Order: sequence, then C-alpha cells, then structure tokens
Amino acid sequence: MAVYAAESSRLWLQALNVEEHLQDYFEIMSSPGSMLWSRGAPHKDIEETRLLMLDSFPTPEKPWNQRWAIMLKPSPSSETKSVIEDGSDSDSHAKAEKPKMIGIVGTPRKSELAYKINPEYWGKGYMSETLTMFLRMFWESEENKGFMRLEAGADPENVGSVRVLEKAGFQRGEYVRDFHVRAVNEGGKMSDMQFFYLDRP
Repeated sequence: MAVYAAESSRLWLQALNVEEHLQDYFEIMSSPGSMLWSRGAPHKDIEETRLLMLDSFPTPEKPWNQRWAIMLKPSPSSETKSVIEDGSDSDSHAKAEKPKMIGIVGTPRKSELAYKINPEYWGKGYMSETLTMFLRMFWESEENKGFMRLEAGADPENVGSVRVLEKAGFQRGEYVRDFHVRAVNEGGKMSDMQFFYLDRP
C-alpha cells in the first residue's frame, strides 16, 4: 500500500520515487506546455527523466533536496466491477483506478519552492490545493524547523503561477530583468523573473 505524506480532498503527496512515478513524470517533462516557462527543453526520452529523478533525492550534503509527486485521487465513480470466472459481476471484486501523478512539488534548492503540473490539469485549482497541504507539511516538519522563509520565482508572464503563489500567501519580492533564457525563446531572448517570499507562520 502506498504511503502518502499529506492529503487534501482531491490529492495526495507521495515522496517521489522512480519505480512508481517515472512514466507519469516523463509525461510531464516531455510536454511542451509543462516546459513553457523553463530553461530546459522538453525531454525527448524517458532516460533523461530518470536521470533527473535520481538527482532529486535528499543527501547528507543536501538534506533539503526533496520532491513529492502530486497524486490525483481516483474518482469514486471510477470504480469498475471485475468479472469472475462464471461471467457474473461481483461487487466484492470492485477495483478503483490507480492514483495519477499530475505534477511535482518540492525544494530543489535550500529554502526554494518549485513546482510543475501537467497542462492537462491546469485551471482546476490543483496547484493551489497542493501548496496548501505542502506548506502545512513543510512548516510542521521537525527537520525544517530551521527554515524561517521559503522563496519562489515565477516568470511575470506566467500569470497562473503568480496567482497561485499570491493565493498561497507569498509576497512579491525582487523583480529581476533579463534573468534567464527560456528554452522556447528564439534567438536567446532573455526573460524576467519575479521573486516571492513566504515567512514562517
């Protein structure tokens, strides 16, 4: 049985692992929509995603380097009846669909929040729901008691991400022009970055 670190009405957070999440994570990282605001280009093969995942776990040198898979709970209506050998339906054999990894959230750098969600699930409030439970889990964790602030960055053109951060309570901080080159930018055009911060409650 899967172990979940946090739960909301529609979602679970599960510690990222290659065995359970590689295929869904590749689906996210290979999507042009997912990578629209990123420096990196969409992944072309699953091995690229696997190598990224192997660098996404805490180590003694980087204990804060953690990621959680955002797992969409199966809908109650997704239950299906299994058919026993004589061909009759059996409610006792009912099985639900498996949870679906729809995004990722975590702290890839010390005190820095990062997240990404499959474009198929944009506009449904899943990331706001994720941050509510993630932040509660983060601040309540004994291993994070030394953290007094979380920071995050969003391309100012990424209105959805800016809205999600502000809804979660983040305050606008430094605005840096020509901060990075998005992979989709032609001719090396630079993009700005709006930074945000959230103090420990």
